[in-house]
Amino acid sequence: MRISVLTLVVILSVSYIPLPSAQAQVGVPDVNLECETGTIDIEVYPGASATGMVTCTVSNPNSYQEKIQIQVTADGLAVAAPGSITLGPNAEEDFQVTVQAQEQMTKQSRQMTVTATVTEAMGAPPPNVAEKQTTVIMNIKQFAGLQLETYTPSVSLPSNNESMLAFAIYNTGNWVDKYLVSITPNSMDNLETAGFKISLPANKVEIQARGNPEMVVVFFETPDDYSGWDQNSDGMYEATFVLEFEAKSEFSCNNGGCLTERVSVAITVLHEVETTGDIFSSAADNEMLIYGGGGAGLLLIILLVIVIKKRKS
Repeated sequence: MRISVLTLVVILSVSYIPLPSAQAQVGVPDVNLECETGTIDIEVYPGASATGMVTCTVSNPNSYQEKIQIQVTADGLAVAAPGSITLGPNAEEDFQVTVQAQEQMTKQSRQMTVTATVTEAMGAPPPNVAEKQTTVIMNIKQFAGLQLETYTPSVSLPSNNESMLAFAIYNTGNWVDKYLVSITPNSMDNLETAGFKISLPANKVEIQARGNPEMVVVFFETPDDYSGWDQNSDGMYEATFVLEFEAKSEFSCNNGGCLTERVSVAITVLHEVETTGDIFSSAADNEMLIYGGGGAGLLLIILLVIVIKKRKS
C-alpha cells in the first residue's frame, strides 16, 4: 500500500515539470533581404544629379536579436547605404541605397549587388554563415546633344552662279543619334521666290556620340533676275538673302521634345551690268570699224583705177 502511494506521488510530480514548447526552440541565425525594384534609371544629362536610389527591406526571422551587415557593390559607381542594422526578434527595417553616376557618362547598364550578412546573434558571432543577396540593374539613360556650325557665315557670289554651303553637325549626347536636317520653310520660300535653285541631298544623318562631326552640304544656284535690286557704290546690282539651316535630334523628338539648332548664312548676290558710257564706247568702236573698213575699200578702188589707166596707155 505504501509503495502504491509513493508511486502515485512520483507520477504526479513529474506531470508538473514544464517541458520546452516548439515555439521556445531556438533557430539558427538567418536573414531575409529584398529590394522594391530590380532596376534603377539614372539620368546623366548636363545639369542632372546623376543619382539613382532603391529601397530595400532586411528582416530577422528569429526570436532573438541579430546584427546584420549591409554591403553594396555597384560595378565601379559610388554608393551610399547603412553599414549595419540591428533587428529585434522577428523585426524588419527598410533602408535606402543611393548610387552616384558621372554626369554625361555613356549610355549603358551596370549591375549593383546588395548583400545582408548576420554578424551577431544574441550578442555573439553566429555559428553559421547567414547571408542573403539581391541584384539591381542600373540603367544609365541616354540624352540628346547637338551642336551645329557653318563653315561660311557669309558669302558673296555673282548672279546665275552654282555654289555650295557646308554645315558641321556634332553629336554631344551620350549615344549614337540620328539628326534630321533641312532648310527652314520660311527661308526656303524666300530663296525660291527670289529665283534660287536649292538642293539638299541628305535629310537625315547618323552620328556617333562625341566623335567627329558630320558634314552636310547644300547645293544652290544664284538667281539671274536682278530687277528690283539696289545698285551699290561700284555700280553693281546687289541683294542679300538669308539661308537658315536646321538640325533636329531624332532621339529627342521621339522622347517628348525636339532638340533643335539653327544657323544662318548671308548670301550676297552681285550682278554686273553695262553702264551708259560702256554702251556709247561700244557703239563708237563699231562705227569706227565701219568707217575704217569703208576707207580701206575706197583706197583699193582708186589704186585699181590707176593701174588700169597705166595699162591702157
